[in-house]
Amino acid sequence: MTVLYILLGLLGLLILLVLLALFVPVYARIRYDGQLWISIRVLGIPLTLLPTAADKKPKKKKKDKKSKKTKSGLSKGAALKKELSASFRRDGVAATLRYLQEVAAAAARALDKTLRAITVDRLCLEMLVAADEPSKTAVRYGEVCGVLYPALTTLESRVTFRQRHLRVEPGFLAEKSDVYLDVRLHVWVFRVVGAGLGLLLRLMSDKEVTDNG
Repeated sequence: MTVLYILLGLLGLLILLVLLALFVPVYARIRYDGQLWISIRVLGIPLTLLPTAADKKPKKKKKDKKSKKTKSGLSKGAALKKELSASFRRDGVAATLRYLQEVAAAAARALDKTLRAITVDRLCLEMLVAADEPSKTAVRYGEVCGVLYPALTTLESRVTFRQRHLRVEPGFLAEKSDVYLDVRLHVWVFRVVGAGLGLLLRLMSDKEVTDNG
């Protein structure tokens, strides 16, 4: 009986930790200064995601892993293609396209809810845009600004930003472009999980309706 009580106690502790992980924010930091660094902090425990120990392995092993991942990706793509083909034959083109449209709409709503669960505590982006010639630098600088600022405006409509520092300059005298990025944010996990469960239930419901129809 003592062993049973110990196991139940461990199970209860595990459940408590899971609940705490769901209802406390997960902090993350993403930094790029020529190399990408990603770290998170869960319940005060720091974890480094990038760079990993695998990044220091020989290139040959990396290529082998990449090859396996590519094969796995191809197999998943083939399975999806087979499922869509079967759906076209079973339900017809109109019904399948309607289902895909509903899936896309549900995924967009889930993504919107996920983004709203994120709070950017600090964003620091410094970018020096340079090219071979001053005229090309000016053009490239305009292209970067034309993409960067509208994208940030769209993101700010869904994600809360507490502090933001942006500096994008043309480097007419620089030999090459340079980027420094430092993002610190936190995510409410229960809202992300809720968005994922809502998407899953909606997909299952739509699929059931399509199959019955």
